[in-house]
Amino acid sequence: MQSNAFQLGGAVPSDKPHLLLWDRFDEHELKALAFYNDADVVSYRLDLLNRLPPNISNLALHEDLDQELRSVRQICHNSHKKIVILTDLDCLITYLLIQPEAKITLFWQSLYRMRQLEKILWILLPSKLAPPMWSEERLHRLQQT
Repeated sequence: MQSNAFQLGGAVPSDKPHLLLWDRFDEHELKALAFYNDADVVSYRLDLLNRLPPNISNLALHEDLDQELRSVRQICHNSHKKIVILTDLDCLITYLLIQPEAKITLFWQSLYRMRQLEKILWILLPSKLAPPMWSEERLHRLQQT
Protein backbone atom coordinates (compact mmCIF):
# COMPACT_ATOMS: atom_id res chain seq x y z
CA MET A 1 0.00 0.00 0.00
CA GLN A 2 1.22 3.48 -0.77
CA SER A 3 -0.38 5.07 2.28
CA ASN A 4 2.59 7.34 2.86
CA ALA A 5 2.00 8.96 -0.55
CA PHE A 6 -1.36 10.40 0.56
CA GLN A 7 -1.17 14.16 1.24
CA LEU A 8 -2.95 14.79 4.55
CA GLY A 9 -2.15 18.50 4.39
CA GLY A 10 -4.43 19.02 1.40
CA ALA A 11 -7.61 18.58 3.47
CA VAL A 12 -10.24 21.16 2.63
CA PRO A 13 -11.71 22.74 4.64
CA SER A 14 -8.68 22.64 6.89
CA ASP A 15 -10.48 23.69 10.07
CA LYS A 16 -12.95 20.78 10.18
CA PRO A 17 -12.46 17.08 11.02
CA HIS A 18 -11.83 14.60 8.22
CA LEU A 19 -12.11 10.82 8.25
CA LEU A 20 -9.30 8.53 7.19
CA LEU A 21 -10.91 5.15 6.62
CA TRP A 22 -8.34 2.42 6.81
CA ASP A 23 -9.21 -1.21 7.44
CA ARG A 24 -6.47 -3.40 8.92
CA PHE A 25 -3.97 -0.58 9.09
CA ASP A 26 -0.40 -1.43 9.93
CA GLU A 27 1.36 0.49 12.72
CA HIS A 28 4.49 0.86 10.57
CA GLU A 29 2.49 2.25 7.66
CA LEU A 30 0.72 4.66 10.00
CA LYS A 31 4.09 5.89 11.27
CA ALA A 32 5.30 6.25 7.68
CA LEU A 33 2.17 8.21 6.77
CA ALA A 34 2.67 10.50 9.76
CA PHE A 35 6.37 10.97 8.99
CA TYR A 36 5.72 11.70 5.30
CA ASN A 37 3.11 14.32 6.22
CA ASP A 38 4.85 15.66 9.32
CA ALA A 39 1.76 14.71 11.32
CA ASP A 40 1.24 13.99 14.99
CA VAL A 41 -0.42 10.63 15.82
CA VAL A 42 -2.52 10.91 18.99
CA SER A 43 -4.52 8.17 20.68
CA TYR A 44 -7.97 9.12 21.92
CA ARG A 45 -7.87 6.14 24.27
CA LEU A 46 -4.65 7.28 25.95
CA ASP A 47 -5.96 10.83 26.16
CA LEU A 48 -9.12 9.55 27.85
CA LEU A 49 -7.13 7.47 30.34
CA ASN A 50 -5.01 10.50 31.20
CA ARG A 51 -8.13 12.59 31.81
CA LEU A 52 -9.82 10.12 34.16
CA PRO A 53 -9.60 10.68 37.89
CA PRO A 54 -7.79 7.80 39.62
CA ASN A 55 -10.78 6.83 41.77
CA ILE A 56 -13.38 6.50 38.99
CA SER A 57 -15.30 3.23 39.08
CA ASN A 58 -17.24 3.45 35.81
CA LEU A 59 -17.49 5.56 32.68
CA ALA A 60 -20.58 7.33 31.44
CA LEU A 61 -19.17 9.02 28.37
CA HIS A 62 -22.60 9.24 26.75
CA GLU A 63 -23.77 11.61 29.49
CA ASP A 64 -21.34 14.37 28.51
CA LEU A 65 -20.58 14.16 24.82
CA ASP A 66 -19.65 17.83 24.81
CA GLN A 67 -16.68 16.97 27.04
CA GLU A 68 -15.47 14.37 24.55
CA LEU A 69 -15.83 16.85 21.70
CA ARG A 70 -13.91 19.44 23.71
CA SER A 71 -11.22 16.81 24.23
CA VAL A 72 -10.91 16.29 20.48
CA ARG A 73 -10.54 20.04 20.07
CA GLN A 74 -7.96 20.12 22.88
CA ILE A 75 -5.95 17.34 21.22
CA CYS A 76 -5.67 19.56 18.14
CA HIS A 77 -4.73 22.55 20.26
CA ASN A 78 -1.99 20.64 22.12
CA SER A 79 -0.28 19.31 19.01
CA HIS A 80 2.93 21.01 17.87
CA LYS A 81 2.39 19.89 14.29
CA LYS A 82 0.01 21.21 11.65
CA ILE A 83 -1.68 17.82 11.10
CA VAL A 84 -3.15 15.47 13.70
CA ILE A 85 -4.08 11.85 13.07
CA LEU A 86 -6.45 10.80 15.84
CA THR A 87 -6.50 7.05 16.48
CA ASP A 88 -8.61 4.89 18.80
CA LEU A 89 -11.76 7.00 18.55
CA ASP A 90 -13.43 3.75 17.57
CA CYS A 91 -13.59 2.84 21.28
CA LEU A 92 -15.89 5.84 21.93
CA ILE A 93 -17.93 5.21 18.78
CA THR A 94 -18.44 1.55 19.68
CA TYR A 95 -19.40 2.54 23.22
CA LEU A 96 -21.98 5.01 21.88
CA LEU A 97 -23.38 2.44 19.45
CA ILE A 98 -24.35 0.12 22.29
CA GLN A 99 -25.99 2.81 24.43
CA PRO A 100 -29.78 2.53 24.51
CA GLU A 101 -30.21 6.30 24.12
CA ALA A 102 -28.57 6.10 20.66
CA LYS A 103 -26.46 9.23 21.11
CA ILE A 104 -24.18 8.20 18.27
CA THR A 105 -26.19 10.29 15.80
CA LEU A 106 -25.81 13.37 17.98
CA PHE A 107 -22.09 12.70 18.34
CA TRP A 108 -21.56 12.34 14.58
CA GLN A 109 -23.58 15.47 13.85
CA SER A 110 -21.65 17.48 16.43
CA LEU A 111 -18.30 16.20 15.19
CA TYR A 112 -19.26 16.89 11.58
CA ARG A 113 -20.27 20.47 12.41
CA MET A 114 -17.14 21.12 14.47
CA ARG A 115 -15.10 23.93 12.97
CA GLN A 116 -12.30 26.35 13.70
CA LEU A 117 -9.89 23.59 14.65
CA GLU A 118 -6.35 24.86 15.00
CA LYS A 119 -4.87 21.89 13.13
CA ILE A 120 -5.90 19.69 10.24
CA LEU A 121 -7.59 16.74 11.93
CA TRP A 122 -7.79 13.27 10.40
CA ILE A 123 -9.70 10.68 12.42
CA LEU A 124 -8.52 7.15 11.65
CA LEU A 125 -11.38 4.64 11.64
CA PRO A 126 -12.31 1.30 10.12
CA SER A 127 -14.67 1.88 7.20
CA LYS A 128 -17.54 0.02 8.90
CA LEU A 129 -17.73 2.76 11.54
CA ALA A 130 -17.96 5.64 9.07
CA PRO A 131 -21.26 7.50 9.38
CA PRO A 132 -23.43 7.54 6.25
CA MET A 133 -24.06 11.28 6.54
CA TRP A 134 -20.37 12.23 6.35
CA SER A 135 -19.49 14.19 3.22
CA GLU A 136 -17.29 12.37 0.71
CA GLU A 137 -15.18 15.53 0.38
CA ARG A 138 -14.12 15.13 4.01
CA LEU A 139 -13.08 11.52 3.95
CA HIS A 140 -10.45 9.40 2.31
CA ARG A 141 -10.28 5.62 2.03
CA LEU A 142 -6.91 3.92 2.13
CA GLN A 143 -7.24 0.57 0.41
CA GLN A 144 -5.26 -2.60 1.00
CA THR A 145 -3.27 -3.75 -2.01
